[in-house]
Amino acid sequence: MPKRVDHQERRREIAEALFRIAAAQGLQAVTLRAVAAEAGISMNLVQYYFPTKEEMLRFAWRRMVELTMENAGKIVGEAMATEDERTIVRAYLTAVLPEGERARMLAAVQIAYFAVDVTRGRQDPDQEPLLPHLVRAVSELLRKAQEKGAIPARVDPRLEADSLATMSAGLVTAIMVDAYTAEQAAEIVDYRLDGVFTGGR
Repeated sequence: MPKRVDHQERRREIAEALFRIAAAQGLQAVTLRAVAAEAGISMNLVQYYFPTKEEMLRFAWRRMVELTMENAGKIVGEAMATEDERTIVRAYLTAVLPEGERARMLAAVQIAYFAVDVTRGRQDPDQEPLLPHLVRAVSELLRKAQEKGAIPARVDPRLEADSLATMSAGLVTAIMVDAYTAEQAAEIVDYRLDGVFTGGR
């Protein structure tokens, strides 16, 4: 009986090969042929799943987002058990900070996509952006904390969430170029949160 092929798993394996190339050399090095060689399969097989490079890039972006959200979800899930808004906000902001080889590779892939977006002057409409998800979640948590008196009334939850999310995104890049360690970046997050969660002051 012929072995049954898991097509979704094969697509993910191809995406992993793309990740390795993009993380090391940037998206400009990604071609169907290069990915096939990295994955150890024929170019015809890559084209069976992804007839064009664009389709392969779109799938790889979605897979990268899925993996990033999956990892962040575990960290945030543990924080949610505390029912403490500051703890949960911190989890959201630090969950995206790359720590470990796997997380650094995924961050490098994300930055490789962003580098193309900068050159193009806009994000590909087929690429679901990550930042708005973070802003919405943090904004809602800040609003709840404000209602409890943990954050001053003068703070705008949405603008503060924008500020915190963009800070976190910037720290990802800083970690990737070894300007900070993940631990130092987490200290920066804590310092910022100390200035936000000040009670009624």
